[in-house]
Formats: sequence, structure tokens, C-alpha cells
Amino acid sequence: MSSDNSYNYNTQNEPFTFMFDDARHAASLYAMEPPLEPDDLLLNVDQLVDTGIDALFYWAGLEGGTVLYDSKVAQRWGDNVTKWTHNVWYRASRNILDMIDRGYDPLELICQRCNDKGILLIASNWVNFDGGDRETSGGLGRKSDFVYDNPEFQVGEEHDPRAESSGMAPTWRFNFLHEAVRRERFLVFEEFLSKYQTDGIMLDMINFAPFSKFNEVDILAPILTQWLRDLRKVALEAESKQTRRKRIYVTIPPSQKDWDMLGYDVSTWVSEKLVDGIICQPGLKFSPMDQHFDLSDASNVVNQTECKFFVAFRSLIGRGEQRSATPEMTWAAAANAYSQGAHGFGIGDAAWIPNGWPWTKDEYTTLRILGHPDMLDTANKNYRISSLPYGESGPLPWAPGETDYLPKTLVEKKPISLSMHISDNLKHWHQLGRIESVTIELRITSIEASLNDLRVEINGHTLSDSMLKLSDMTYRLLDIGNPGPYGYIYEYTLTPEFFPEQGSNTITVTLDERDKNIEADFDLYDVDCKIKYNLHKHFKNKPINF
Repeated sequence: MSSDNSYNYNTQNEPFTFMFDDARHAASLYAMEPPLEPDDLLLNVDQLVDTGIDALFYWAGLEGGTVLYDSKVAQRWGDNVTKWTHNVWYRASRNILDMIDRGYDPLELICQRCNDKGILLIASNWVNFDGGDRETSGGLGRKSDFVYDNPEFQVGEEHDPRAESSGMAPTWRFNFLHEAVRRERFLVFEEFLSKYQTDGIMLDMINFAPFSKFNEVDILAPILTQWLRDLRKVALEAESKQTRRKRIYVTIPPSQKDWDMLGYDVSTWVSEKLVDGIICQPGLKFSPMDQHFDLSDASNVVNQTECKFFVAFRSLIGRGEQRSATPEMTWAAAANAYSQGAHGFGIGDAAWIPNGWPWTKDEYTTLRILGHPDMLDTANKNYRISSLPYGESGPLPWAPGETDYLPKTLVEKKPISLSMHISDNLKHWHQLGRIESVTIELRITSIEASLNDLRVEINGHTLSDSMLKLSDMTYRLLDIGNPGPYGYIYEYTLTPEFFPEQGSNTITVTLDERDKNIEADFDLYDVDCKIKYNLHKHFKNKPINF
């Protein structure tokens, strides 16, 4: 593969706004019937052009070790399948293998397109494996022969209470203490750096963690650090040969306590310049949207170093008819990240599809201002307390940095206090006449508003009933059925003296008097602060409506 002569080795910057892409879901591999042409595959890149996204973190592999390109060190998706049992994954494998048979390397095509369009291409993969066996998953193509043939490398049974309650640490995850496991993963990332015109690699260190038994992380920590040292040597050699910057990023939880529990010596990684950036993403499993996690540990560890820290935003809400975060929720998350010193912000979903795929104008509108903190100042926002989708399990009990999600059950005369970080300087913008409205909205299930006495406070100030508008959502017959569980939505339109402060705010909800004739739980599921701005004082987009 020829080098891109237009690449400016000396001035190419770090990413500022980025997009994760698992190369499959919101992409041609799943959606399009074989055979794929190169232009079909390149839609993954083309949809990012002129959006403000400057880096594509491209997942080019699967959790079981197979890959989506013409690798010389890893097994291609479908190479070890004799009879397929999943039609969509069968299609994806056919698309990949057919392209390779016709002389195209999918990853090489993606790299070149990113180079041509001025988008950084960061090749990504899992650091650890999800195990399995041929009998149950052999017809899926997602596991490599290395995984199937080496069950002795799995963590296996653990007599640790954290393992018993772990959603992302099953017994079949692999153990990084085995040199063969480290070597297999090393070769994959080495190939990303040395064979392809990438701008670096991203190491997913959130999934399938810890990379050893829980009681072995002290042994794991120096081994993992040495593994990173060896990768850095490869990156430096590739930089010299390709005259191209080769970055190493790690995706990790934002909490120091989590790093310690997982055997991640992040301070050493940063001080020795083993990583160019840490990407903070909440949750050690598939988790819902979180706008408010604490970034102080990440900020402190990179302080006065060349290392950057970024925030990867997951957009899952899973509420009623709304699966994904709205533009206003995304802008609020970005504003909160920048207010804590983040050097960049990006969409961390494997497949970002708020309105499905291909994207609509709403997605492009959302992305356009993500990289502009000053423009976000007066963008409409929806700050939201993190809430689990209905039916989803809560945070991992052993992970100290996990968010304490809603819902919470209201008990008579027992206040529920919630912290909400708001980056907007509402007093300033109000003085300039730029605030159209600020509302606090709550959704409480099973409650009848007229039969219960509810009190809502913000920063110790009680919101009056004169601010309140109710919406009865106890039962609605929709085309998707009744979207439950629902009760009432309490919407308070705030006057300026009740506006949230810039920074941390406390919202307190108290059920002062409960209806004694029902035993159902009154669950506080949704708490939102919605801020709408005027373009200018007294300016309304459509002041006359008739």
C-alpha cells in the first residue's frame, strides 16, 4: 500500500470530536446484499464528511477474535464456519470474504478514504476475548479457532463474590496472564500499526474485564503495563517507517477506584507516554446514557502531561418511544464534559442510530456543534439524571465508580436527593434576555397526582404549584401498545430565582403524603432539566401562528 503524501506528520492534531463505529450495524456489511463494491463499504467514512467529526474509531474485529479485513495474523469472519446458523452474520461474512477474494482489503479501503477526507482513522478492537465453544457458537463465525481450541486460557470459576455478580466478567472471558493470549492480541494491534496507514489504535479495556481473575489483578498490572510498552515500541517504529503519527488510546472507566480494581496502572501509562489519550466511558457493561459522571480522576492523571483525556458518550435511553438521546441531551453531555476539562468528546455507541440508518438531518445537526464548546453555551439542552431503561439491570455492584441509576421508589416522608451537573451560566444568559424557558420535569409511575402530595426542591428551594403543569400518562393506547410503566409527568416552569446554578445542583423529591388505597410502588424514573434559548432577546422563530 502506498503512503499518503499529503499527510502532515508534524501538524496533525489529536482528535477533538470522534465517532465509534463497529463497522457492521450502521453500515453496509449488514444492510447490503453481497457483493459489495468499495463505495458501498466507504459509506462508513462518507457519512462523516463535513459533520465536524475529525476521527473515526473503527472496530475492525469481533469479540471472539475474528476480524473484518484481510489480516495475516487473525482469522477472518466466517473462515471457520461449515454451516451458518445466523443469516445476517452469514451476509456480513460473505461481504467481507467476497471483497477480499476480488482483491480488496476492507480496512485498507477505509484507511485510504479517511486519509483522502482528512479524518483520522483509529483502528480499534477488544483487548480481551469473549470465549465460547464450537457446539453453541460454531455457526456464527464470531469466534476464532484460537478461542475454540484454548479453553484452558479462560478465567474459569472464581470464588470471589465480585465474579458471582459480574455482568461483564463471565467465567469464559480469557486470562491475560497467559503469554499466548497476550501474544495473539499483540499481533492484531501490531498489524493495525505497521501494515495499515492508520493514525493509531484504540484498545477497548472496558469489555471482558478484568483481564484475569479478580484476585490476580495485582499480578496483572505490571504485565499489562509491559504489554503497552511493547506496543509503544511498535508504534514508534511504524511512525518512522510511514512518517505518520501513530497514537495509542485506551477506553477505560473514569474512576481511579475502577482502575485499581481492574489492574490498570494509568498513572504509569501516562507518565511513561505509553498512551496518547484515555477515553473515559461510563460503565463496565452495556450501559445507558450518563451525562454527569465525575472526570476529576482523569483530569488529574493527565494534568501537566502531553496525554489527553476524552469522553465517549453512550446515547441509550430506552424509554417509551425514545430509544436514543435527543440532540439536546447530547449537547448537554458534551457541555458537561468540556466544563470538566475534557480535551474532546465523541459518540461512543457501537452503532449510533437515533433515527435509524442512514442518518437523518437530526443526526447531522447534532454532530455539527459537538466540537465547539462556545457554540454549545447557548444550544438548547436537556440535562437528565441517569435512568435505566425499563427492565434493565442496575450497575455492577463490585465496580466502585458505577453510576447509581434511577429508578428510585418514593417512600412517604423520605426525600430522594439527586445530583445534577449543569454547565450553563443561566443567570448570565438571563440578563442578556437569551433564556426562553427552563423547566424541571419528573416522571413518576403508578401515581395519581390528585391523590398524593409531592414536593420538589432545587438547591433547597421548594417549587410552587403555580409553576406546575401535569401530564396524565397513566394509560395511553399507542401503535406500539401502552408504553409503561407510566403515571404522571410533573413539569415545573422555573422563574429566574429558581434557575439551577452553574455546576452541581441538588434536586430533592419528597412524597409528603401518600394515597393509602394503593400498594403499587411509585417509582421516580425520569428527572430532566430542559433549557431553551432565544436567538436574541424577544426573538421568536415563528411569533405568529395561524
